[in-house]
Amino acid sequence: YFTGETAKILGEKKSAGGFGAAPVMFQFGYQFEKQYLTNGNFQALFEFVPMITGLEQGVFIPSITLMNGLRGNRGGFEFAFGPTFSAVTTSQGFYEEGVWHQKSEWNDSTFTAPGVFETRLDSRGSVSIHPSFVFAIGKTMRFGNLNMPVNAYFVPGRDGARFGLSLGYNVRNRKK
Repeated sequence: YFTGETAKILGEKKSAGGFGAAPVMFQFGYQFEKQYLTNGNFQALFEFVPMITGLEQGVFIPSITLMNGLRGNRGGFEFAFGPTFSAVTTSQGFYEEGVWHQKSEWNDSTFTAPGVFETRLDSRGSVSIHPSFVFAIGKTMRFGNLNMPVNAYFVPGRDGARFGLSLGYNVRNRKK
């Protein structure tokens, strides 16, 4: 779920630089993890998560997240944090009377010269890498050899926050 200015831009018409999308999007990805420390009741983890967001709304937002976390061996509770990098379309421009204009429109004599151009999310722009930071908490439920992690995450941002839930499953192979 996207909030703030980002949610507003996502909902705008494509002709105005928006994406014609709702601020709620599904994500699909895979989590690779490596335990680098096991000490009694806790494990320290490195996690790599490639993901795609927004396909159901005709939006393609690929991302890669790197996280460092701790998991309790007994209860399955986990906390993790780290950087995430998304490929998004942005452009430089300016606001005049609350309306966003791309930098290329400035040559038009109908607009007042802006003091400073800014970069923002814009469907008409070019792809750039947008770094953020993610915080996540979760619990892995175990049903025999089946593990089902449920995680909540939060990504703060200058133009709005993102938050959501991720659900998954994996099968643990036990050697006999």
